[in-house]
This record gives sequence, C-alpha cells and structure tokens, in this order.
Amino acid sequence: MTQTITAIDSFECPHGSGHMARCSTCAADAKCAGGDARKRWLNARAALSFAERFPRRYRDAHADHPTIVTWAEAYAADPVDLKSLLLVGPVGTGKTHQAYGAIRKAAACGRGITWQAVDFADFCAELRPSGKDPEGSLARYRDADLLLVDDLGAAKSSEWVEETTYRLINARYKDMRTTIFTTNLAPDRLASGLGDRIASRLVETCDLVPLLGSDRRRQA
Repeated sequence: MTQTITAIDSFECPHGSGHMARCSTCAADAKCAGGDARKRWLNARAALSFAERFPRRYRDAHADHPTIVTWAEAYAADPVDLKSLLLVGPVGTGKTHQAYGAIRKAAACGRGITWQAVDFADFCAELRPSGKDPEGSLARYRDADLLLVDDLGAAKSSEWVEETTYRLINARYKDMRTTIFTTNLAPDRLASGLGDRIASRLVETCDLVPLLGSDRRRQA
C-alpha cells in the first residue's frame, strides 16, 4: 500500500481539493499552461485512477518480468502498432499481478490513455441479455485504448460465450487496439478452449509470455 499512498500524496492540490486530479482549477491551469504542467496533471489523474480502480489486492502491483516491463515502456512511449500481450501459465504464477503492473507502467505516461480491466467471467455476465446494459458494457471495453481481460477462457464454454468473446476481440482486432490477456489455457489449447476465430486473432496480434512455476497461493 505504501507505493500507492506515495503516488497519491505526491500530487497534492494547492487549491485545497486534496488531490490535484480532483481539482477543476488544477485541470484548467494545466490545460492553459500545457507542457510539463499538463503532463503532471495527467500523471496525477493516472495515479489516482490506479488507486481507485485497481482491485484492492493489486493496487501496488508493479511488473517485474523483463518482457512485460519492456512492452509497457514501449507502450508508454508510443502505443501505435504495438502488439498485444498474452500471458499464459498455470494457476498462481502471477499473471494478474504482472498484468496490472503493466497497465500501471503503460498508462502513466501523461497522455491521457483510457484503460479498462475486467475478469473474463464478469465480462460474460455483464453482456448477458438479462444484464443492465450489455451493449454499453461491450462498447466500454471495445473502445478503451488499453484493455486487460483477466483469466480469458474461465467462463463455462458455450456457443454464446464464444460469440460474445469474438465480438469483443474482433472489434479490437479491426481497430488495432492493444489488449493484455491472461489465461490458464496452454497455447495449444487456445483453439479448443476459445474457438478457431479467436485463437487465430490472438496468435497474430499478441506477444506470448509464458509465466511458469508452482502455485504461489499454496506456498507458506
């Protein structure tokens, strides 16, 4: 938690609003001044966004896998035409932690990148016809600059799940939007677990990052 608190406190608002990302005066000043002032305000907004929107368990997540760190730095520098990430491995190898750490590093670049993160099972639940606003949920995840889909393939397989997943992945594929996927499915099981159309797009657009080892949650 220390790192999150430090990130928030370092952007104290001089106008009495607490955090400068919540202050309309700071936002207006940054917009007028531009340059470093605007970059600082965007960084403040990103830091607050991480603290408020990351799941509590991952609020202090920082990527340390060399390939993932390199990818996140490249995204922060220039996301155009950068490949997506597919983190694969058995349960408990740190895929979700690394993925949230990648979002933190990639999105905190002062350019106002929009991002969303969702568990795959929750995504499927949101898009069911009985949901509150399934098309609105799809649009939110479809249009984000950067999206994390955690535990891809975890929902019970069905024709509806495959079609719904395809709608999201194909829309982002066509618009060339960057996505971070985590999955317990082995690379040779992507087609059987997700369908040929989805697997084909993942293979084409993603850098595969294996995360192996024993289940950390079961270690003393």
